[in-house]
Order: sequence, then structure tokens, then C-alpha cells
Amino acid sequence: MGVLFWIHWKNAVLNYIILKEVAESHGLIIEYNEKLGWSLSRLNDNTKSIVDSMGLNKEAFSLARMDFSNLSAGGKSSTRKYVCPQCGAIIRTSKELKVICGECLVPFELS
Repeated sequence: MGVLFWIHWKNAVLNYIILKEVAESHGLIIEYNEKLGWSLSRLNDNTKSIVDSMGLNKEAFSLARMDFSNLSAGGKSSTRKYVCPQCGAIIRTSKELKVICGECLVPFELS
């Protein structure tokens, strides 16, 4: 199992390296973010000057740059969290239930 995980991890890193190189060869600058990984991108100076010379309406791209952080997803979550008082196992359900822990044989408590 450890070898398969290592191979998978190695392939994932290799894919990121290849994708980063391809993106950079097409005029993007790819930057690393601690929370998001290699996902921040912007145009390099050469590509930016090419795009600027096209005379595009920059307002056409404003939607992608809007800040949506203040908008709520709306509605209350319909899931419920139950915790076993003995072993601490957690389950989530979409409706209220009476559930018994299979390990401890005690009822879960709604958290």
C-alpha cells in the first residue's frame, strides 16, 4: 500500500510540474499558495502586452474578478450530526433518527 501511495504521489507531483511548465510556455505565471497549491495564475508581461494590443474591452472580464465572499449560500443546512458518547464516532444524517453505535451498543446523541 505504501508503494502505491508513493507512486500516486510521485505521479501527481510530476503532473503538476508538467502542467506548470505548459502553462508557463503559454504565457502564464503560476504561483504557489499555501492553502490552494499551484493554482494562482496571471499573465506574464509579454502575454499581457499582446492582450492589451488587441483592444479588448476590459469590462468583459470584470465578472471573474468580483468578490463573492460576502454572499451567503442561503438556507440552513439540513444535515444533523450525531456523536457516540462513548467512543466519539460521528455520523451525519439528513433527517432525525434514533441510531445505535455498532461498536459500543449505545445510542448516538444529536450534537
